[in-house]
Amino acid sequence: MPADRKMVHAIEKALTEDERTSGLTSVHVNALSGVVFLEGSIGSPEQRDAVVEVVRKVEGVRLVREKLQIDPDRTVGGWREAHHHEE
Repeated sequence: MPADRKMVHAIEKALTEDERTSGLTSVHVNALSGVVFLEGSIGSPEQRDAVVEVVRKVEGVRLVREKLQIDPDRTVGGWREAHHHEE
């Protein structure tokens, strides 16, 4: 459905724009009639909570089903590559 694809794009944009979730790896987003499915790996329970919080704020999201696995060794990157600044 086009509305589901539009919602997925809105969610990905929101995750990219939030500083807590902008550098995540391996988080896959799908949507079906306002129900959002999150799968993949995340670095900590705090990151998982932040992802769910951001997703719930997106217009049209009725329910979030997450199956995110906690993997503290996960590297950053994903939605967009993390920026590294030389000091």
